[in-house]
Amino acid sequence: MRLAKLWTGVLVVLAGISASSVLQAQEDTRIRAVYGPVESIRGVYITAKNADGLLVTFEPTGRIVSNQPITVSDVRAGQSVAFDTFEEGGELVVTHVHTQDWLRAPGTFATRPLRSDPDGTRHLGVITSVEPIENGIRMAVTHEGGESSVEVDVLNTVEILYHNRVEELSAVAPEAMIMATVTRGDDGVYRSGFVTLEVDGVRPVQVPG
Repeated sequence: MRLAKLWTGVLVVLAGISASSVLQAQEDTRIRAVYGPVESIRGVYITAKNADGLLVTFEPTGRIVSNQPITVSDVRAGQSVAFDTFEEGGELVVTHVHTQDWLRAPGTFATRPLRSDPDGTRHLGVITSVEPIENGIRMAVTHEGGESSVEVDVLNTVEILYHNRVEELSAVAPEAMIMATVTRGDDGVYRSGFVTLEVDGVRPVQVPG
């Protein structure tokens, strides 16, 4: 009897998720930007607010991380890195750096103009060396694909600096802030391959793209 009730509860939850997905499929575009508080967690499905303030239910299918703050002394060779630069007076000024301990997928771009400001450049690569300088570090990076490299100074005053720490689905908590780009599949269900969530009071960092 108890097993029957459990299965009934599961079916009700799945039916609710399916109905929600159908509604979203009618009203939303295929790709949604989620940045808002978690409303609920049901099994592997998360319901949170998207950038428009509307609720969206999705399944995290890939890596889950938190953006833990670090200092320049925590940056080390061998880490994957993303950073932004602007040219000022013939020199590259770094405005954002974030690191992680895993390699990106093959085919990831090496550099691109920032969508928010085409005068800036987003770099992706692997740190090959780090040396201290008077007011920060000098970081050498081989871009993704290995066909180019760059050396930049990262000052102690860099505006945005954090490390992507891997988290588990169990770390997702109601009311915590969550950030993801979700895509609706042909089955009407939204999914995200990369999710950033608030852990230990540290909210996801919104980096200008």
